[in-house]
Amino acid sequence: MKIKKASLVFVMIISLIIPSSLLATSAMAATTLTIESWRADDSVFWKETLIPMYEKANPGVKIVWAPTPSNEYDSALSLRIKGKTAGDVIMCRPYGLTKTLIKNKNLIPLTGLPGLSNFTTQSMQSWANASSVPYCVPSASVGAGFYYNKDIFKELKLTAPKTQAEFIAVLEAIKKNGKYTPLAAAGASADSWALDQMGLELVGPYYWKGDAGGKALDDGMRKATDSEYVAAFSALASWKPYLPKAFSTINYTDAEQLFILGRAAILVEGSWSVKEIAPPGKNVGVFGAPVAKAGDKPYVQVLADHGFGVNASSPNQAAAKKLLTWFTTKEFAQAYANGLPGFFPLSKDKISIDNKMAQAWLNLRDGAVVTAPIGMDKMNTGTPNFFSVINNILNVMMTTKMTPQQAAADLQKSLETWYPPQKKK
Repeated sequence: MKIKKASLVFVMIISLIIPSSLLATSAMAATTLTIESWRADDSVFWKETLIPMYEKANPGVKIVWAPTPSNEYDSALSLRIKGKTAGDVIMCRPYGLTKTLIKNKNLIPLTGLPGLSNFTTQSMQSWANASSVPYCVPSASVGAGFYYNKDIFKELKLTAPKTQAEFIAVLEAIKKNGKYTPLAAAGASADSWALDQMGLELVGPYYWKGDAGGKALDDGMRKATDSEYVAAFSALASWKPYLPKAFSTINYTDAEQLFILGRAAILVEGSWSVKEIAPPGKNVGVFGAPVAKAGDKPYVQVLADHGFGVNASSPNQAAAKKLLTWFTTKEFAQAYANGLPGFFPLSKDKISIDNKMAQAWLNLRDGAVVTAPIGMDKMNTGTPNFFSVINNILNVMMTTKMTPQQAAADLQKSLETWYPPQKKK
């Protein structure tokens, strides 16, 4: 009987121990964080690199990467947020959609989040409210500039231009040779965004003096018809004689193919296309927007691409904020830059990139004045909005006989009808 009683006691103890250990194991794996994103192309990198890195250091958390096609993301996310079915962590677009999410209190403020001091106010403005309260951790930026075919440049005895005058001289030499399209760019109306993001916003900062000029237009202190903005339109219009034949029908992919196939000497593009435009073994170089005149300090346009915020309806906000804190670290920044060449961290950490062309893009920022695009914050919240208006005007200017002066006048006329700081008093 004593043996039976001892066995019974042992069994009872084991029965108590096993469930508690199983519960402990279950608790450790209980927190699942779902990340909303439009970047399906990054899925392998997240699933094979970033997620294992974080889960290994945080065994009580499981990360689910849940991308939506880019062209469906905004509407799909809005519906999921409304229905309270959205993920815990939201990939934030710069400006537009994120500003709406902030206004509707769909994201939580991140004031005091450990690691946010590793970012400048400028780098966070795309995802902050009017009082500069941050709602998303900046994770990646991109830039626009020019790829050039080094073999063609060697053949024609050309060097990468540094000034606007040198740029035009190089384009003229290529055109005179006749074998190659001097400058490949997108002109089709469907891709007219490129004429702003990789055109006016690329060359303009030299004339409107970077963020100062953008703020002056935002605040209604300057007009689009003022000389500095007209000069920016003129710098972009100077490309017209060197663009592809039938430029008005050339879309974004067409322009890339002209360069990839060696039929164009220079391509205006973004750092995000490093892997496609300059794969290993391709003799390609990169240069930034040429300065207006010799001696000018270079401006480098930095386009905020995406950040990460916390869904205000998430039941796992503490765990989500911990994940976002990791997104502020050098470890994350270094892994991100190497895993997604051409997408650059916005933190203050110094990093190096294995991809040489991506590193060359990042080097363009050395010693330069970093500037954000104009019109994308305050003016882009109006109706119609700055982005749609400027895209249409630039498409007309670059495909017809519209002059830079007329383009600037059209922009100003439009702003005065819908943007309060620019309305006539």
